[in-house]
Amino acid sequence: MQHNEDMLKKRAADWGDKVKIIGLSIDKTADVVAAHVDKKDWKRPIHYHRAESDCSQVYSVRGVPHVMLLDTTGKIVYKGHPATRPDLEADFDTLLKGEAITGAGTEEEAQKPAEGAGEDAAKELDFAAHNELVDKFASEIGPALQKNESISASAKNMQRAFCVMVLKETVDAATGKSTGEFNNFRDLVGKQADIDACKKVIEESVKGDGYEVILRERAV
Repeated sequence: MQHNEDMLKKRAADWGDKVKIIGLSIDKTADVVAAHVDKKDWKRPIHYHRAESDCSQVYSVRGVPHVMLLDTTGKIVYKGHPATRPDLEADFDTLLKGEAITGAGTEEEAQKPAEGAGEDAAKELDFAAHNELVDKFASEIGPALQKNESISASAKNMQRAFCVMVLKETVDAATGKSTGEFNNFRDLVGKQADIDACKKVIEESVKGDGYEVILRERAV
């Protein structure tokens, strides 16, 4: 969210009101959202509280953070985790020109035949074991990273600092067979020294088997 605030401030002169970022919170109450937004002074993005809305189901949101990008006609052209869009500023510039963005999660990618078509493009995974690792990451590893002094000192100066586990399961209704993907996204954007400091702690703290590390880093 800080990255969104900074980006809108930076590009205010040439974007004007043509680019809008809407944040949709799933916190239990709206006052928690309002207090956090006021404390951080995040006034440029537009903030909403989901409340009792079924929008997560309508748009098939399976986890957070989740991003949807719309073009100038209002069409959804991307859905997915923000770690797969390392340069949102460039994406907005492209969409404002009336051009299409490409890559994972976009319409163009969805229309491509799956790699290894005719075979299983996804892998058979040990979902029970992987879910245990996800639970451990959520209850122990993730909170420990957030409390780590080195991470905190570096991340506060960075535009993006994510380390998330994403376990995706696809079940064939006809056969009951499960396939899927298990990825650890590490999305780091900021000064190189801050990236290196965060990356060192993450590499030491996040360990396990069965997942692929997707490292996206960009020094600015």
